[in-house]
Amino acid sequence: MSILQAEPRAEGPTTKQLRRMGITPMAIIEKNKGTVVLQASERSILDALKGASALGQFKVQINGEKIPRSVILKSVDKDPVANRLLHVAVLEVSQTDVVIVDVPIHFVGTPASVEQKEGTVLHPTTHLKVRGQIQDLPDSLEIDISGLEMNHSASVSDLTISDKLEVLTPLDATIATIAPIVVQVEPEAEPTEEGAEPELVGGDSEGESDSGGEG
Repeated sequence: MSILQAEPRAEGPTTKQLRRMGITPMAIIEKNKGTVVLQASERSILDALKGASALGQFKVQINGEKIPRSVILKSVDKDPVANRLLHVAVLEVSQTDVVIVDVPIHFVGTPASVEQKEGTVLHPTTHLKVRGQIQDLPDSLEIDISGLEMNHSASVSDLTISDKLEVLTPLDATIATIAPIVVQVEPEAEPTEEGAEPELVGGDSEGESDSGGEG
């Protein structure tokens, strides 16, 4: 697990000045204490986030502390135009803390109908909401769907889940279903008779006498 090196927020420079120097303002919500403002290099933060667990857990070491702190990512603010970090907030945790998280579902295997290009896999549910201690949380939950047949589904109840976790997502929620591929065929245009005269709109009807006929 990656370790982010951070330090207390420097006095003097504004947040804009810090960002120009490649430093991102941070905040850590300490366990049973309060919020401490920090700062770290933007590159170091990006590397830590890249190396974090699927649940956003990594470690922060403040001013060279002997024991790095375990944290979970709480929020990330970005500049949508410049794609730069504006602020990062993390929550200090211990391995026995109970949290509610969304665990990603990892699907393995390819159903026969998909290999034969007759069906496609739909995933109505891609994450499972669970409650449990941090030390018991998996990075992901895996299910093999290679045996799933056409028009059949797999649900949350088909997942192998530790009894140390409380599942908050309904057990009958569909996580994968095989649907047939529908090919839409455009109707062919009806051929027109060659040389057919176009229909007149607003013209004289057949058999109608000319206005200048004999009286």
